[in-house]
Formats: sequence, C-alpha cells, structure tokens
Amino acid sequence: MPARVRRYVRPLCQISLLACLSPALVCVGGRLQALQVTPNAQPQGPRHSVTGTVNNAVTGEPIRRALVQMNGQVQASALTGPDGRFRFDDFPEGRVMFFLQKPGFFDSRSLQTSEWMPQNNLSFTIGSGSNDFQLKLYPSARIIGHVTDSSGEPVENVQVQVIAEQIIQGRKLWQYRNASTTDDNGAFRIDELTPGHYVVYSAGHVLPAMSWNAPPEVIPPIYYPDAADLTSAQAVDLQPGQEFPANFHPHTERGYSVVAQVGGIPSNAFIGLSLENATGQMASFDGMRFDQKRGQVIVPAIPSGTWTLILSAWDRQEHPYEARQEIRVDHADVTGLQLMMHSNSPIPVTVNHAASQATQTVEIQPAGRTLINPNVQASLIPVEASRGNYQFTAGFQGDPPVYAFPTVPSGRYKLDVQGFGNECLESATSGGIDLTRDYLVVGAEGETQPVTINMRADCPTLSVKVNSGERTSGTVYVLLVPTSSFVQPRVQPISAPQAGSGNLPTSLSFTLSPGSYQVFAFSNLDGLEYANPEVLKTYPSQTVNLDAGQKADLTVELTERKGN
Repeated sequence: MPARVRRYVRPLCQISLLACLSPALVCVGGRLQALQVTPNAQPQGPRHSVTGTVNNAVTGEPIRRALVQMNGQVQASALTGPDGRFRFDDFPEGRVMFFLQKPGFFDSRSLQTSEWMPQNNLSFTIGSGSNDFQLKLYPSARIIGHVTDSSGEPVENVQVQVIAEQIIQGRKLWQYRNASTTDDNGAFRIDELTPGHYVVYSAGHVLPAMSWNAPPEVIPPIYYPDAADLTSAQAVDLQPGQEFPANFHPHTERGYSVVAQVGGIPSNAFIGLSLENATGQMASFDGMRFDQKRGQVIVPAIPSGTWTLILSAWDRQEHPYEARQEIRVDHADVTGLQLMMHSNSPIPVTVNHAASQATQTVEIQPAGRTLINPNVQASLIPVEASRGNYQFTAGFQGDPPVYAFPTVPSGRYKLDVQGFGNECLESATSGGIDLTRDYLVVGAEGETQPVTINMRADCPTLSVKVNSGERTSGTVYVLLVPTSSFVQPRVQPISAPQAGSGNLPTSLSFTLSPGSYQVFAFSNLDGLEYANPEVLKTYPSQTVNLDAGQKADLTVELTERKGN
C-alpha cells in the first residue's frame, strides 16, 4: 500500500473509538473493514440498497476513504472508494442518519454557524424511490502567521491561541479552540478549524536576557492585529478550507516579578499554576513556578496590568484545592502577597416543598438507599468569563449520599432553580445572602454556606401563543426574561408542523414564580446574547405581571432573526 494511502488509513482507526467498538466496523492491521450489522430481531418489510457520494463542499470533488456510518433500524459502516462512492445492501425502510468522518474535514454537526446547516442535512428516509444520496464534508480552515518584534526579528516560542465567540446560558463568551507555538522563524500554523468567527491571541512571552543584570523584557499578550484588549481585536471570519494570514508585530516592555506566599497547601500535592489577563484569557510567560520548599509562587517577569493568579491542587483523597488572587502590577515588582488555598467542597442543598406537596422518594444505586426526592433542578451558572463553559447541577454526593452541588471552583454564581409539577421558587438563601437578588460567592473567607431553597405551590401560569405571520413550519423560541437579573431567563422552543395554518398551532404553558416578565418570540437564537438586557432592548416584547395563583394568556409577535 502506498505511504500516502497508509497515512490516512491508520488515523481512521484511531480517531473513532466508537467506530472501532461498533460491530459495524472492525480494525484489522490498521484497516477499517465494514460489516453489515443486523440486530437479533430482523426488521420486517421491504429492503433496499443504499448508495451515495461524499463530496468536498467547497470544490465539489469526491472524497476518498471517508468513513460513512449509517444509523437506522440497523447500523452499518463503510469507507468511500476512489470516486467518493459508498454502498450498503439489504437495508430496511425508515429514517436513517448519516455520520461522516475524514481527517481534515467536518460534517455539518461540527459547524459553529447555522448558516451552513440547511446545505448539509444528514437525515434521510429510505423508501421505494431512489436511495442515492449526495453528502458533503467541509474542509477545515487554518490560520497561519509570524510573530516579529519591533525591529522585524522573529520571536520564537510564543504561544498563539485561537478563541471563538460562543453564547452560553445567554451570555457571549470567548472559548479556547486551538493553539500553536512559533518556531525559530517566528512562524505558527493552527489547523483543524471549523468555519466561524474567531479572535487570534498571542499569549505573551519573556525575551531572553541580553546580560545577567539586565532588567527583564517581555512581550505582553495582544490580540490580532496588535490590539491591547479583546474589545479592540479584529475578528477573523473563516470560511471552509480558507487559510487566513494573521501576523503579529508586538512591542516589548519592562517585565516585573511577582512573589506570593501560599498557605493551606495539602501535603504531597502537585501545584498547578496559571495566569489570566483582565478578560479571562490564559497568559503564558516563561519561568512561572511554585517553589515547594519555600511555599512560594514565583513569576519572574510579567508586564504592568491587572492579572489573576490561579493555583490548583489535589490532596491524597483527590479533594480539589484552589486559590485565585487578582494582582495589579504597576511598574514595580510585587512582593508580600499572601494566598490561601481552600478546599472546593460540595455545597449542601436543602429543599423545602410547599406543605400541600406529598413527599416523594428516590432510590440511590448502588448503595440501595431510599432518600427524599428534592424534585427540583438546581444549577449554579458562573458569572466570570473563564468559568462560562461550565454549569454545576445539584445531585446526591458522597457516602452517605447528601443532596449538594459538586465541588465548585471559586467565583461568583447565579442560582437557577426549576421546579417540577405545580411548584415554583419562593426563596433561596445561603447564609444571609438572598440568591434571588445576589450572587453566590464561592472561595471567599471560610466555607460557602449551605443553600436553602423554598418552593411554593400557588404559582401563576402563563400560556404563550406566537403569532408567526406567514410562517407555517419550523421552530421558533419563546424567551421569558424576569425583571431580576439574578434570575436566569427561560427559553422554550415551539414547533410548527402544520402547513398552511398561518400561525404556530401550539401554545406553551409556563409555571412561574410571581413577578414581572418580558416575553419575546424569535425565529432563532443564533448569536443572541439573551441574558444581556442591553441587547434585548432592540427587540419587541410584551411585559406581563403575574400574581400568585393567576392564570394569564398572552399572544406575542414573532421576531425574525438571521442570526450570525
């Protein structure tokens, strides 16, 4: 087998553990061999041959040796031939879903922007007609470039990151996607990027000293094209298969040291150390370390500015510990800093139901214990951008089981409580903090106090119908935004399966806590920062005030959005 073919065959056996574990596919000698898979109960009815072609969505060329997995009443897998063709025989009628894999390509499920989705539907129906399908894979994009100093000399060992804008829990956050390090020519290359909107970020660097007593020089973190902060960065809009050049020409400045004494360190623990800039992106400066003997964090050189120093550790029982400290470097070394590590222990949660509600139980396995069912979904949503891709949901923790939030890193959190049945939230507190009016702060002095949630049964209900105009199919989204910014907005989709109705045929009923709500209806939520009141001001809505026990009906007009 030619080397250029072996290069693609062997990775296919490595990238898809699901494929190799599935009885539909066997790895033999680095090759993927397809098997027809039939369940114990043979599907009844007509059977057909299923064929198709996998093409490059940009060039239209057929893609050879792409892995095609077809899931329906039975499952089967195969590799495309030199002409991009595949074939499955003796397949039963019904709905099927295709899954495609090929190094250097993405199928529509991996794409970040919905504008691509209608062009590459991977769900089809096998029937009596033609069962030949045209499938597409999108070539990955890449970002290349150089980092050179103010004199034009290449800078080696600079980490360059790609971050992507993402809406999480209605907030716009920037999430890490991929990274590369410059070589001795100052060049970097970041591959395997899906189409979408990105920011390119140089994470900082300590320059080699010119002499033993010379003050340290550093390159501060910057955003393409040489912007000092994220708000001034130029976003890069990548298309499938595009190669985008992003060059950096950073300035150099004096670096200053930071030394911090650390207390509360668990014995025999490995300490992880990281540094974030003012907007939550990770910075990278050579020489940062933890001196185990002295119990000190030492950062040899960073630029002036505001930074967050983060330490993490695990003890022998695998309990996590953490310390986070904001520091300000103002053209001088920072000394005398004190950090205290604290254990990220579970946060107990007590749920008090309305007196009219019958007590329910839940069986915990494998312990076999019967416990009172909290019958709510309680989650902590982080406020800080660096924690924005996590949500911590309460559940039974430990042995004996206790209803609690799991180990939660330090930071500020919004409490979100969803009741089941006819109950809604009445109040929530932690110590003396009203969590419907303030954030839960984890990692302050002392342990975080348990959370107490009180539910009520005299909840108002709101029925919402969407006037969709000419829209007769698809999905729209109803958004309910409470007056309090500490209460999470609620989003619910409505499908419109009945053609020609003129309006969406389905209304939604919400059980809510008493209070005031803004109600919106959108054709899609792509790119919409719906937890930001300033963003929502530009869209039409209706306001409804709900009292205890009230039943209200509301019709809202649909707002059509194109998304990103």
